[in-house]
Amino acid sequence: MRALSIHVLCFISLLLGASSAAFSQDRDVRKLACLMTGSWNSFRQAEADEAAKTEYRHTRALIRVLPVAIPELKKGIALYVENLLAEKPAQPYRQRVYFFSRIDGKINLRIYRISRPEEVANAYQNPDLLKKLSFDRLTREEGCDLVYERTGAAFKGRIIDAKACQSTLRGAAYTYSESEISKDEWINLDQGFDAAGNHKWGPPPGTVGHIFRREDPSTVKCPR
Repeated sequence: MRALSIHVLCFISLLLGASSAAFSQDRDVRKLACLMTGSWNSFRQAEADEAAKTEYRHTRALIRVLPVAIPELKKGIALYVENLLAEKPAQPYRQRVYFFSRIDGKINLRIYRISRPEEVANAYQNPDLLKKLSFDRLTREEGCDLVYERTGAAFKGRIIDAKACQSTLRGAAYTYSESEISKDEWINLDQGFDAAGNHKWGPPPGTVGHIFRREDPSTVKCPR
């Protein structure tokens, strides 16, 4: 794992360095993308839920993130994101491209689905797979943009208009999302609601989102 972390860190440095050459004026966007990059898991939270026998149990999950170069995504930074379950660490259940940019003075996150995602699965272990990823394989998730703001050493983001982010999962009509990330912790709250506002999936209202901890904090070297 340590050798892998070093390999990925070098890849991160090259891509973020290349991005900063044309994007050096926006330190906060670069810092946010840098903070998100890496390998994360929610094991500690899931174990605490189990020990406390809570009614809602957060999933034992992983997130793996690394930069990706897509020329058509300009004036910002693109990240490749994999979500996995602990029991299936080589089979991502969700793969996306995140694109951070500055729009109307705010940090905006645009999310893209990937066609034929299996071709780039496990790119965190093998970044060369991302050479197969081109812009024509991306489809924007319309209405699902998030806006982030910096709060000290952390960043907080939330969906711009939840009811515009459509979902059909488990009877939902739309998705609400919010996120907070710092050097070692990333909290993600994703919930589905029907048209009447009834909760359909994700942590119940009033419950904290999934808390992910960085697996190797020593790899983080982000701008202040």
